[in-house]
Amino acid sequence: MKQVENVASINSDLFTIPRDDGTFLLYAPLTKKAGVINEAGVNTIVGYFDGRSLADGEQSFIENLYQNKFLTEEGQPKPVFSKNFTFKPHEVTLFVTSRCNLRCRYCYADAGKKNMDMAVETAQAAIDLVAANAGLMGLPKFAVGFHGGGEPTTAWDIVTQAVEYAYRVADDKGLDVEVFAATNGMFNEKQRDYILQKFTNLNISIDGPADIQDYNRPKTDGSGSFGIIRDNLKFFDEHRFQYGVRATITKKNVYRMAEIVEWFNSEFNIDYLHLEPVWLCGRCLTTGEEAPSDDAFIQCYAQAMEKAEQLGVNLIYSGLRLGSLLSKFCAAASDGFNVLPDGTVTSCYEVTENDSPKAEVFHYGRYDAIKKAFVFDADKIKRLQQFSVENFEYCRNCFCKWHCAGDCISKVFDASKSFRHEGSIRCSLNRRLTIMQIEKMLESGFVESSDSLCRAKE
Repeated sequence: MKQVENVASINSDLFTIPRDDGTFLLYAPLTKKAGVINEAGVNTIVGYFDGRSLADGEQSFIENLYQNKFLTEEGQPKPVFSKNFTFKPHEVTLFVTSRCNLRCRYCYADAGKKNMDMAVETAQAAIDLVAANAGLMGLPKFAVGFHGGGEPTTAWDIVTQAVEYAYRVADDKGLDVEVFAATNGMFNEKQRDYILQKFTNLNISIDGPADIQDYNRPKTDGSGSFGIIRDNLKFFDEHRFQYGVRATITKKNVYRMAEIVEWFNSEFNIDYLHLEPVWLCGRCLTTGEEAPSDDAFIQCYAQAMEKAEQLGVNLIYSGLRLGSLLSKFCAAASDGFNVLPDGTVTSCYEVTENDSPKAEVFHYGRYDAIKKAFVFDADKIKRLQQFSVENFEYCRNCFCKWHCAGDCISKVFDASKSFRHEGSIRCSLNRRLTIMQIEKMLESGFVESSDSLCRAKE
């Protein structure tokens, strides 16, 4: 595959990407159309947009592009947020504690370094807010989640009080409530019984077989965490409880990705498997853990994807979203409402410390115990909503922009050392993986045009 940087934007919604055999991928992200054309086809399209007179064969080619929806008369609507978007979050994620029972070698939050728990009053006020917003918006339900910072189940009393309160509020308002959590899976039998009864789903972090898991994610005393988590997942499988798995990929385990897919499939009944390369921050900076190279991750993700397709496993990497059209990577740039243990409101899961330089952007409110209410900075909310891909000059001519939506802006800011979008080391990775997936889509079959200049498939 040639370097992705050679991609040409023809009219911001149509792109040509050179291939090793001298042909070009033609890609229209807004209509999700991909095809293969030759150099004459590229020149014809450029001439058409430049207003050059076209020969009969060239005109037929352009008509073919319209018929196959590479080009459209009206233009395609872009998946941008409404300018009338109002900040009314109907989902809250509670970071109930900074305590943790693991010492993962790459933890982005350096969990367990501090010991702070959320006041129950703060959790209840957040639940009141999202439930009220759901009612005002005419929605049938609101959502309450738990995340960290730390491991939420280490603050079990706070979790259960928040859950019970959420159900009471839902009953009072005639609404449903969805309860979820991101967890390391290190809970006891009483906790897992409660989760089975009260929670809708879980996202559980486990990196793979015992040797990988116990090395990457040891307990506080240095012993392995694998056995407890495996037993809990087996319990959930027995009771048909919905959960997905997040596995972090480092330089040490990248070449085992296909094996990891096969192992999870053979051991558990997971809804999805999320494989994510480690980001060099937090505890990585002291343990020496390294991220895999782009080449290694792409090669091994391709193998993992092939294995996942064979086994029917739903495989996910956050920067590969060919099936989606988005303007924002996540809720951090819209209505992300996440409450930290001290009552600070952050829009980003990864910005959990008040002394982080990124707190200036992502921390936009806090719970006021005197007013018994959350107080928000309206200017910060408006600024966050501007972090949308249509506003990123760096992304303007990128064929990936409506899929990755500019990628994780927290990571982008790490790269630029500012609050400007100047790309990140993930950009090349995301583009190359997306091209790989487009090529796989094309391999599954073509609709050939009459002049054979363009072969297209949706």
